[in-house]
Amino acid sequence: MLADAWPGLNRIRAVQRALAGRVNPVYLEIGVSRGQAFQRISADVKIAVDPAFKLSERTRELADAKARETHYFETTSDAFFDDQTEFLERHPIDVALIDGLHTYGQVVRDVEQTLRYLRDDGVIFLHDCNPPFALAARPAASWDEFIAQQSGPLAIGVWNGDVWKAIVHLRSTRHDLLVGVLKCDQGVGFVRKGSPETSLSYSAEQVEALTYADLKADRQRLLNLKPARYLNEFLAAGAISPPI
Repeated sequence: MLADAWPGLNRIRAVQRALAGRVNPVYLEIGVSRGQAFQRISADVKIAVDPAFKLSERTRELADAKARETHYFETTSDAFFDDQTEFLERHPIDVALIDGLHTYGQVVRDVEQTLRYLRDDGVIFLHDCNPPFALAARPAASWDEFIAQQSGPLAIGVWNGDVWKAIVHLRSTRHDLLVGVLKCDQGVGFVRKGSPETSLSYSAEQVEALTYADLKADRQRLLNLKPARYLNEFLAAGAISPPI
């Protein structure tokens, strides 16, 4: 069982499990910041994208030691995908972790852009997809804006934003993808090419209008929420041919 093999499953363990057994895998991480995940992931080629790296020299050493090649792009994800087309065509992505700007629109763009370069059996993970309470899910354009919104002393040190809406959007608009959320580590979203088990039918305007109260009332259905042990089934299934 997954719970026995990986107690305390989180995004880092999920990524490493997805990379295991692949031949010379390429790993992309969007939203690296201090490198908490990037330094721990082992892959043949690792690609880091962040508009403002906060990596210590030691963190870079640890990250570099777990790859044959590491590439650092200090830029926004939008600019990265615009400017690095040839690089990405030479490095098709096996596994990606999207943990950048915690806004619905940006996460959707990051997923859609990553899919252009994802191998047919590739996997995308998303962090912060299952906010535990309303304050953590408060929309903001950045961490600084989120902090500035607080009317009193900050009671929590976590901001998930409205990343969860990206799950609803993808499940409503992309019927060629299997999308859901693992119930661990504040919600680890998963995306791969293939037929969905279930889908939603929200328009973009309806997704935008959803509130945390809507999520709280219908979390299981909106997120296709799965127990952590589902990761085994998800990865074992392999790529499924998208419907024609």
